[in-house]
Amino acid sequence: MTQPPIDLLTRWAAEFGATVTAVQATYLEFTFPVFRPDGTAPTYAIVAEVREDEVAAREATPTRLPAFCPERHINRDGTFCLGWGRADDLEVRDEETARAWWARLFKFLTLQERATRLRRWPDRRTWPHGDAAGHQFRAEWAAHRLGSPFVEDLAQGRLGVARKGHGSGGAGLQMLRDGRRLYSVWEDTRRAVNLRQRCICIMGRASPPAVLRSCGDHADAVVELAFALQDRATAEAAFWAGLEGTSCCGTMDCCPLSLGLSRGAE
Repeated sequence: MTQPPIDLLTRWAAEFGATVTAVQATYLEFTFPVFRPDGTAPTYAIVAEVREDEVAAREATPTRLPAFCPERHINRDGTFCLGWGRADDLEVRDEETARAWWARLFKFLTLQERATRLRRWPDRRTWPHGDAAGHQFRAEWAAHRLGSPFVEDLAQGRLGVARKGHGSGGAGLQMLRDGRRLYSVWEDTRRAVNLRQRCICIMGRASPPAVLRSCGDHADAVVELAFALQDRATAEAAFWAGLEGTSCCGTMDCCPLSLGLSRGAE
Protein backbone atom coordinates (compact mmCIF):
# COMPACT_ATOMS: atom_id res chain seq x y z
CA MET A 1 0.00 0.00 0.00
CA THR A 2 1.34 3.43 -0.97
CA GLN A 3 2.14 5.70 1.95
CA PRO A 4 0.86 9.30 1.97
CA PRO A 5 3.51 11.86 0.92
CA ILE A 6 3.56 13.57 4.34
CA ASP A 7 4.15 10.24 6.09
CA LEU A 8 7.05 9.51 3.75
CA LEU A 9 8.62 12.92 4.30
CA THR A 10 8.17 12.69 8.07
CA ARG A 11 9.88 9.32 8.09
CA TRP A 12 13.05 10.67 6.46
CA ALA A 13 13.13 14.14 8.02
CA ALA A 14 15.69 13.35 10.72
CA GLU A 15 18.15 11.86 8.21
CA PHE A 16 18.40 15.29 6.57
CA GLY A 17 18.64 17.17 9.87
CA ALA A 18 15.05 18.44 9.93
CA THR A 19 13.06 18.66 13.15
CA VAL A 20 9.32 18.13 12.66
CA THR A 21 7.17 20.53 14.71
CA ALA A 22 3.67 19.84 13.33
CA VAL A 23 2.09 17.14 11.18
CA GLN A 24 -1.32 16.85 9.53
CA ALA A 25 -2.60 14.68 6.69
CA THR A 26 -1.47 17.09 3.97
CA TYR A 27 0.72 19.46 5.98
CA LEU A 28 4.17 19.27 7.54
CA GLU A 29 5.96 21.97 9.50
CA PHE A 30 9.63 21.66 10.45
CA THR A 31 12.85 23.49 11.12
CA PHE A 32 15.76 22.89 8.80
CA PRO A 33 19.36 23.97 9.49
CA VAL A 34 21.56 24.81 6.51
CA PHE A 35 25.28 24.58 7.26
CA ARG A 36 27.59 27.22 5.85
CA PRO A 37 31.30 26.72 5.06
CA ASP A 38 32.20 28.78 8.14
CA GLY A 39 30.45 26.25 10.38
CA THR A 40 27.39 28.36 11.20
CA ALA A 41 23.97 26.89 10.45
CA PRO A 42 21.05 29.30 10.06
CA THR A 43 17.73 27.58 10.67
CA TYR A 44 14.74 27.87 8.36
CA ALA A 45 11.14 27.33 9.52
CA ILE A 46 9.52 25.52 6.59
CA VAL A 47 6.00 24.44 5.73
CA ALA A 48 5.42 21.59 3.27
CA GLU A 49 1.94 21.10 1.78
CA VAL A 50 0.53 18.47 -0.57
CA ARG A 51 -0.81 20.13 -3.72
CA GLU A 52 -2.31 17.71 -6.21
CA ASP A 53 0.48 15.19 -6.87
CA GLU A 54 3.37 17.29 -5.57
CA VAL A 55 4.63 18.65 -2.25
CA ALA A 56 5.29 22.38 -2.18
CA ALA A 57 7.59 24.02 0.36
CA ARG A 58 7.82 27.61 1.63
CA GLU A 59 9.02 29.55 4.63
CA ALA A 60 6.39 29.50 7.35
CA THR A 61 6.88 33.28 7.52
CA PRO A 62 9.22 34.99 5.02
CA THR A 63 12.15 35.79 7.27
CA ARG A 64 15.41 34.65 5.73
CA LEU A 65 14.14 34.84 2.14
CA PRO A 66 12.03 37.28 0.11
CA ALA A 67 8.30 36.59 -0.02
CA PHE A 68 8.58 36.59 -3.83
CA CYS A 69 11.62 36.68 -6.11
CA PRO A 70 11.65 35.06 -9.56
CA GLU A 71 15.42 35.52 -9.80
CA ARG A 72 15.76 33.44 -6.61
CA HIS A 73 13.10 31.00 -7.85
CA ILE A 74 10.52 31.86 -5.19
CA ASN A 75 6.97 31.97 -6.53
CA ARG A 76 4.32 34.62 -5.85
CA ASP A 77 2.75 32.44 -3.16
CA GLY A 78 6.14 32.01 -1.46
CA THR A 79 6.66 28.41 -2.58
CA PHE A 80 10.09 27.32 -3.73
CA CYS A 81 10.91 26.17 -7.26
CA LEU A 82 12.43 22.85 -6.22
CA GLY A 83 12.09 21.57 -9.78
CA TRP A 84 11.26 22.92 -13.19
CA GLY A 85 7.47 22.89 -13.10
CA ARG A 86 5.74 20.59 -15.54
CA ALA A 87 9.12 19.53 -16.95
CA ASP A 88 10.19 17.97 -13.66
CA ASP A 89 8.84 15.26 -11.35
CA LEU A 90 8.27 16.45 -7.78
CA GLU A 91 5.79 13.79 -6.74
CA VAL A 92 6.54 12.08 -3.41
CA ARG A 93 5.31 8.51 -3.81
CA ASP A 94 7.93 6.23 -2.23
CA GLU A 95 11.14 6.18 -0.20
CA GLU A 96 13.34 7.16 -3.13
CA THR A 97 11.27 10.20 -4.17
CA ALA A 98 10.87 11.29 -0.52
CA ARG A 99 14.63 11.35 -0.02
CA ALA A 100 15.05 13.11 -3.37
CA TRP A 101 12.60 15.79 -2.19
CA TRP A 102 14.63 16.41 0.96
CA ALA A 103 17.83 16.56 -1.10
CA ARG A 104 16.27 19.12 -3.45
CA LEU A 105 15.17 21.26 -0.52
CA PHE A 106 18.65 21.12 1.01
CA LYS A 107 20.27 22.12 -2.29
CA PHE A 108 17.75 24.92 -2.82
CA LEU A 109 18.32 26.46 0.61
CA THR A 110 22.09 26.06 0.30
CA LEU A 111 21.96 27.99 -2.97
CA GLN A 112 19.80 30.62 -1.29
CA GLU A 113 22.44 31.15 1.38
CA ARG A 114 25.05 31.69 -1.32
CA ALA A 115 22.70 33.95 -3.30
CA THR A 116 22.21 36.15 -0.25
CA ARG A 117 25.96 36.60 0.04
CA LEU A 118 26.76 36.94 -3.68
CA ARG A 119 23.60 38.82 -4.72
CA ARG A 120 23.34 36.56 -7.78
CA TRP A 121 22.16 33.02 -8.39
CA PRO A 122 25.27 30.91 -7.72
CA ASP A 123 24.42 27.71 -9.58
CA ARG A 124 26.50 27.33 -12.75
CA ARG A 125 23.61 25.57 -14.43
CA THR A 126 21.02 27.95 -15.83
CA TRP A 127 17.66 27.69 -14.08
CA PRO A 128 14.85 28.56 -16.51
CA HIS A 129 11.61 30.27 -15.53
CA GLY A 130 8.02 29.31 -16.31
CA ASP A 131 7.44 27.46 -19.58
CA ALA A 132 11.13 27.82 -20.47
CA ALA A 133 11.78 24.77 -18.28
CA GLY A 134 10.43 22.32 -20.84
CA HIS A 135 12.60 23.83 -23.57
CA GLN A 136 15.62 23.64 -21.26
CA PHE A 137 15.03 19.90 -20.89
CA ARG A 138 14.82 19.56 -24.69
CA ALA A 139 18.12 21.43 -25.06
CA GLU A 140 19.83 19.29 -22.43
CA TRP A 141 18.72 16.07 -24.08
CA ALA A 142 19.90 17.25 -27.50
CA ALA A 143 23.26 18.32 -26.01
CA HIS A 144 23.58 14.91 -24.36
CA ARG A 145 23.12 13.23 -27.73
CA LEU A 146 25.92 15.37 -29.19
CA GLY A 147 28.38 14.53 -26.43
CA SER A 148 29.69 15.79 -23.10
CA PRO A 149 31.38 18.96 -24.48
CA PHE A 150 27.95 20.24 -25.49
CA VAL A 151 26.45 19.33 -22.14
CA GLU A 152 29.19 21.39 -20.47
CA ASP A 153 28.84 24.29 -22.89
CA LEU A 154 25.09 24.41 -22.31
CA ALA A 155 25.54 24.35 -18.54
CA GLN A 156 28.02 27.23 -18.73
CA GLY A 157 25.74 29.33 -20.92
CA ARG A 158 28.17 29.30 -23.84
CA LEU A 159 25.57 28.24 -26.43
CA GLY A 160 23.12 30.57 -28.11
CA VAL A 161 21.15 31.10 -31.31
CA ALA A 162 20.68 33.96 -33.74
CA ARG A 163 18.08 34.25 -36.49
CA LYS A 164 19.64 34.93 -39.88
CA GLY A 165 18.65 34.98 -43.54
CA HIS A 166 20.32 32.42 -45.78
CA GLY A 167 19.84 33.80 -49.27
CA SER A 168 17.36 31.96 -51.46
CA GLY A 169 16.98 29.26 -48.84
CA GLY A 170 15.03 31.55 -46.52
CA ALA A 171 15.44 32.26 -42.83
CA GLY A 172 17.40 30.06 -40.50
CA LEU A 173 18.95 29.82 -37.08
CA GLN A 174 22.66 30.01 -36.37
CA MET A 175 23.91 27.98 -33.44
CA LEU A 176 26.62 29.94 -31.65
CA ARG A 177 29.30 28.98 -29.17
CA ASP A 178 30.77 32.01 -27.42
CA GLY A 179 29.24 34.14 -30.18
CA ARG A 180 30.86 32.20 -33.04
CA ARG A 181 28.82 30.17 -35.50
CA LEU A 182 28.89 26.38 -35.16
CA TYR A 183 26.25 25.48 -37.75
CA SER A 184 22.95 26.68 -39.21
CA VAL A 185 19.49 25.14 -39.59
CA TRP A 186 16.55 26.03 -41.84
CA GLU A 187 13.50 27.33 -40.01
CA ASP A 188 10.88 26.14 -42.49
CA THR A 189 12.12 22.60 -43.03
CA ARG A 190 13.80 22.22 -39.60
CA ARG A 191 16.94 20.61 -40.97
CA ALA A 192 20.64 21.42 -40.97
CA VAL A 193 21.71 23.77 -43.78
CA ASN A 194 24.60 21.54 -44.90
CA LEU A 195 24.33 17.85 -44.10
CA ARG A 196 27.65 17.18 -45.85
CA GLN A 197 29.65 19.24 -43.37
CA ARG A 198 31.80 17.65 -40.70
CA CYS A 199 29.78 16.66 -37.69
CA ILE A 200 30.19 19.08 -34.80
CA CYS A 201 30.76 16.22 -32.35
CA ILE A 202 34.19 14.82 -31.56
CA MET A 203 33.91 12.42 -34.52
CA GLY A 204 33.96 15.40 -36.85
CA ARG A 205 37.62 15.82 -35.92
CA ALA A 206 38.50 12.18 -36.60
CA SER A 207 40.38 10.99 -39.69
CA PRO A 208 38.47 10.63 -41.88
CA PRO A 209 35.96 13.03 -40.29
CA ALA A 210 32.38 11.95 -39.72
CA VAL A 211 29.80 13.75 -41.85
CA LEU A 212 26.76 15.24 -40.11
CA ARG A 213 24.13 13.34 -42.11
CA SER A 214 25.69 9.95 -41.31
CA CYS A 215 26.91 10.51 -37.75
CA GLY A 216 24.29 8.70 -35.67
CA ASP A 217 21.27 10.91 -34.95
CA HIS A 218 23.31 14.10 -34.79
CA ALA A 219 21.61 15.66 -37.83
CA ASP A 220 18.38 15.64 -35.82
CA ALA A 221 20.08 16.58 -32.54
CA VAL A 222 21.63 19.79 -33.92
CA VAL A 223 18.21 20.91 -35.14
CA GLU A 224 16.55 20.09 -31.83
CA LEU A 225 19.23 21.95 -29.89
CA ALA A 226 18.90 25.10 -31.99
CA PHE A 227 15.11 25.25 -31.78
CA ALA A 228 15.04 24.33 -28.09
CA LEU A 229 17.34 27.27 -27.29
CA GLN A 230 15.27 29.61 -29.44
CA ASP A 231 12.04 28.46 -27.76
CA ARG A 232 13.65 28.78 -24.32
CA ALA A 233 14.64 32.38 -25.02
CA THR A 234 11.13 33.20 -26.26
CA ALA A 235 9.54 31.64 -23.16
CA GLU A 236 11.94 33.45 -20.83
CA ALA A 237 11.11 36.78 -22.46
CA ALA A 238 7.39 36.08 -22.12
CA PHE A 239 7.83 35.15 -18.45
CA TRP A 240 9.53 38.44 -17.57
CA ALA A 241 7.12 40.45 -19.73
CA GLY A 242 4.28 39.00 -17.67
CA LEU A 243 5.88 40.49 -14.55
CA GLU A 244 5.98 44.04 -15.90
CA GLY A 245 5.18 46.48 -13.11
CA THR A 246 6.10 44.01 -10.36
CA SER A 247 8.27 45.39 -7.57
CA CYS A 248 11.77 43.99 -7.12
CA CYS A 249 12.76 42.67 -3.69
CA GLY A 250 16.19 44.27 -4.11
CA THR A 251 18.22 41.25 -3.00
CA MET A 252 19.77 40.37 -6.37
CA ASP A 253 21.99 42.47 -8.60
CA CYS A 254 21.09 42.60 -12.32
CA CYS A 255 17.60 41.20 -11.73
CA PRO A 256 15.39 41.94 -14.78
CA LEU A 257 12.76 43.46 -12.48
CA SER A 258 15.33 45.81 -10.96
CA LEU A 259 16.73 46.76 -14.35
CA GLY A 260 13.24 47.37 -15.70
CA LEU A 261 12.39 49.63 -12.80
CA SER A 262 15.66 51.52 -13.26
CA ARG A 263 15.00 52.08 -16.95
CA GLY A 264 11.47 53.21 -16.18
CA ALA A 265 12.74 55.80 -13.71
CA GLU A 266 15.20 57.33 -16.14
